[in-house]
Order: sequence, then C-alpha cells, then structure tokens
Amino acid sequence: MATRRMTREERRLETRERLIAAAGEIFASRGYHAASVDQVAERAGFTTGAVYSAFGSKEELFLAVAEDHLRSNVAEMEAAAADGPTVAARIHEGAEHWMGIVERSPEMVLLHTEFWAYAVRDPAVRPQVAAQFAEVRAAICRLLDLGARELGLRLTIPVEEVAIALDALADGIARQKLAEPDAVPHDLFARMVGVLLAGLSEPLEPLGP
Repeated sequence: MATRRMTREERRLETRERLIAAAGEIFASRGYHAASVDQVAERAGFTTGAVYSAFGSKEELFLAVAEDHLRSNVAEMEAAAADGPTVAARIHEGAEHWMGIVERSPEMVLLHTEFWAYAVRDPAVRPQVAAQFAEVRAAICRLLDLGARELGLRLTIPVEEVAIALDALADGIARQKLAEPDAVPHDLFARMVGVLLAGLSEPLEPLGP
C-alpha cells in the first residue's frame, strides 16, 4: 500500500513542531540568552535558515515555545481540577499540578522567569508576554466561576482580580521553592489558595421566600 505524501502545509507544521521541541530543550538547558538559533537548528536536524524561515527571530521562537508549554499546562491544570468531587478537591488538584511542574521541570520555570525579565523591558515584546499571562488568568477565571456556581457562592471582588492574585501567588511560591526547596512544603500553595478563596467569598442571597 502506497504511503500518502505529506502536503506542504503538513510538512510546514511538522517542521515547526520539531523546531519548537528542540528549542524547548535548548532554551531549558542553556537559558534564553546563552541559547542560539544555530544550536536549535542542529538539535532539530535543520539548517539555521530553516529556523528563520519558520520563525523570524529567537524571540519569536521562544514565544512559540512558551505558548506551547503554557497551553499544555493550562489544559492539564483544567483537566486535573475538573476531576475533583468537590470544589475544595478541584482547588487542591489544580494547585498540586502547578507544584508538580515546579518540582519536575524547574528549568522551565526559571526560563520563563528569565524571559519575562527580558521581555518586560522591551515594548515590542511585552504585549505578547502579557497575552500569555492573560490566557492563564482566563483559565483560572473559568475554574473560579465554575466552583462558585456549584457552591452557591459569589466572590466579594471581581473574579479577574482574584485570578491575578492567584497567579502571582503561584509564581511567588514557585520562586521560593526553587531557591529553598526544604522551606516550602509541597502543599503550601494549595492550602493558601483555600484560605484566600474562603476569605473572598460569601453565600448568594436566596432569590425569594
């Protein structure tokens, strides 16, 4: 049976995926600044020209890596949180997933922090990084809205602001966990999220007698 030949678009997408995978490994092992496009091309088995044909710059390539990593983690976080029998269990599973990433892939957390510090200084790159933060916050908002509806609660401040606080808490605990692992209990993030949400929610008023 003859093998179907890939279309040009399929080849382009396959090349892009291989470059993103290779770039993720190179960036994670060497850091954003020390990594080079040549190293990515060699790891992926392509020429440097092929990299620049798919991505206009090292920044663009990294943003693609970051977006791929982010979307994968957001999907996994939502899946983990959706399986819990109660809202408290879902909160715990979502927080557990994040701490698992911190402990299993510390180099990726460090890499995103490194690139964040670089990108926020560049007005041309900053909006793209902000868009990735917004995507994470949107996922957190979806989980918060679902949990509030199931428990008959309402948040006392806008859900978007709660999402910002939770995202900041996750990043802050991750940094301290990487700097001093033994000082940060594995379940600290989950416990603090529970405390924060308990203080920011109240029962909905009944609709009538």
